[in-house]
Amino acid sequence: MSSSDGSTTPSLGYGSDDELIGDTMDTKSPISAEKRIFVNRAVNLQKIQYYGFDMDYTLCEYISPDFDILAFSLAKQFMVDSLNYPQQILDLEYNPRFPTRGLWYDRVEGNLIKVDQFGKILICCHGFRLIQGQELRGMYPNKVQRKDAERVYVMNTLFNLAETHLIASLTHFMDNRSDAELVAGGWKVGPDRRKVTYDQLFQDLREAIENLHEERILKIKTVENLQKYVKKDARLPQFLARIRESGRKTFLLTNSDWWYTQHIMRYLLGDKDNDSWMSYFDLSIVDARKPKFFDAGTKFHYIDTNTGSKIGVEGGEQPVGPLVYSGGNHETITGLLGAAGPDVIYCGDHLHADVVKCRKLCEWRTLLIVPELEHEVNITREVGGLLPELVDLEAGLGSAEDEAEARSRIWHGIKKLDGSFGHTGSVFRAGTRLSYFGSNVLFWADLYTGSVNNLAEYSLSWRFGAPQLTLPHETMLIQQS
Repeated sequence: MSSSDGSTTPSLGYGSDDELIGDTMDTKSPISAEKRIFVNRAVNLQKIQYYGFDMDYTLCEYISPDFDILAFSLAKQFMVDSLNYPQQILDLEYNPRFPTRGLWYDRVEGNLIKVDQFGKILICCHGFRLIQGQELRGMYPNKVQRKDAERVYVMNTLFNLAETHLIASLTHFMDNRSDAELVAGGWKVGPDRRKVTYDQLFQDLREAIENLHEERILKIKTVENLQKYVKKDARLPQFLARIRESGRKTFLLTNSDWWYTQHIMRYLLGDKDNDSWMSYFDLSIVDARKPKFFDAGTKFHYIDTNTGSKIGVEGGEQPVGPLVYSGGNHETITGLLGAAGPDVIYCGDHLHADVVKCRKLCEWRTLLIVPELEHEVNITREVGGLLPELVDLEAGLGSAEDEAEARSRIWHGIKKLDGSFGHTGSVFRAGTRLSYFGSNVLFWADLYTGSVNNLAEYSLSWRFGAPQLTLPHETMLIQQS
């Protein structure tokens, strides 16, 4: 199908592009649910003139669980080699059904918790053990834990999946050590009864994870076997080319450094021996330091693509060849591109750094990439009407003839629903209640989807129409009219 921008898109079974209106409630769409883009706020792509893309987990789709297992294994090895942890932890195995993105780690109680937007605890695990009932209330009065930076660490990104699993594995390991005694805040271990606190265990794990990134260990291992760890999608180069052929502009904006960026982008879009991939972008920025990029930013530099060194923009000699920049802030990009703000859409996977900060501090529109979405859609399809059934049961709880029976049905239904997604449930919810992650997706992301390549399924003139939002009193009046 030819669109008004002169590009060619897959036939979607609709009329002219002027009539194309996307909607999350559009059940007649020929696009499968796994490839759909879902809408929180209306976005008209015809008005979008600049497309920005993050790299890690956006343009670069890491293959799970292989990539997670790699990070999990490297972190364990560092803890043994550099932090004197026992060799036995090398036997800990990664289970992809355990970790869920967006969990909080409580340094005081040593628990992984899933909370709603108000801090109400929905799921709590100590190691792999589920904490419930009076034990939970004893740790958290009113079953609430506020977002306290001194106490809580939020596992925001997909990079955090490996450490989410590893902190649970290490906690389970420590709980079951024959020479360990469980005490308040941690354990006493070994013949000298040395105390290891939950906080110290987590600090050691964070040191291991940070070492993987700072020393490029994870990146080096990834580059050594790109076919195993990075997914290639034929739609990506075609879609990026279509954007530029339409007269619109594209830019790459990543926190990764130049060395890693060039390896990944050559694999996805170009030739391993040259930088032809750069022709897909009007502007490339590395070392962005998001979320700081959307605020004050950092010093702006040129990158010498031959050496990787940084050259000052002011007073420095411009490098020969395609320009790559380092640092800056969002105003730097809009200035270089001549963009206004609302005519920019930025696609990224990090809810906080790519979406929340972007929407708070600039006028760019946002597309959140949620790679877990394909799995979530498939499981939701399998459990069928379980979620609406739970909603109805909870709504009628106050008028139920047998309240105990109703509560039992709700409890078993929630257990079945959450268990369908994995040990710690859906990334978006627990039972009928949205998680902290799910609530923030709803509130901050204009659009969200499972893969950035799903944009290729839509015309560049597509209008994403948001579902109609009504307050409870408005819904009642509409239903009565």
